[in-house]
Amino acid sequence: MSIPKVGAIKAALLDLLQDGRPHLLRELVPVLAHRFELTPEDLAVRHASGPLKFENLVRWARQHLKDDGTIQTPDRGVVQISELGLRTLNAGGPGFPATRAAEPLTPVQSPDEALDAAVEQLTTQLRLDVLERVKQTTPQQFERLVVDVLLAMGYGFDESSGHVTRFSGDGGIDGLVHEDKLGLSTIYIQAKRYTETSVGRPEVQQFLGALTGAGATKGVFITSAGFSREARDFAMRLQNQKVALIDGAQLARLMVEHGVGVATAKTLAIQHVDSDYFDAGWDKP
Repeated sequence: MSIPKVGAIKAALLDLLQDGRPHLLRELVPVLAHRFELTPEDLAVRHASGPLKFENLVRWARQHLKDDGTIQTPDRGVVQISELGLRTLNAGGPGFPATRAAEPLTPVQSPDEALDAAVEQLTTQLRLDVLERVKQTTPQQFERLVVDVLLAMGYGFDESSGHVTRFSGDGGIDGLVHEDKLGLSTIYIQAKRYTETSVGRPEVQQFLGALTGAGATKGVFITSAGFSREARDFAMRLQNQKVALIDGAQLARLMVEHGVGVATAKTLAIQHVDSDYFDAGWDKP
């Protein structure tokens, strides 16, 4: 199950507090996680700003309920349902808190969720801008670019292990990345800078022939456009050789992810409460 929104967590948290007793919020987090059937992988997801996403959403749900007056915080880290909260639950019917029924049409969004959404929007636009610039490169620049991307991804033993082949007589091989210093394992690269035309099966077959002629078993075919379904199906069915196909959208994503052709424009330091400091006690000399 995916991580729930703040509104759903508010309803579940209020439902857990209907016994009227005070509870430590941190002890309710695993109970809520079990109720929403979250996996360890779900609980390990973090916001772009750093905090664990689900735990942070629980804290925001607590804050919203406190602002609503449906819970109170009698002590640090402690939550307890209020009289208003009990009336809210009763008005919603058994097992169906009124807070859930009365959720706004616009979903409640925590600041961290808003930040994540903004980062995703900026990243999506950046990928589009990067791909547009990639399509404006010369074929020679594009060949150098794809080698740089593979090196940035960690292929090769150092920065000198990848190079572009000369622009004629290369037999369909545009670049090489040596994965070890002895050259025992090499990735062969085909680069096609297209603006609109998709790469079809014939081009992939020609690249396969070039790999066979070079005695190679691994190849990467990278284009700034896309691949036809026939081309992808052909590459997937290969038995003795492995050919990875990277289209323009995936190339742009890899460039952004590995810092090729992009630069940091702004850095924001997002701070949060240091729980270790407050939980350490106050009996220091």
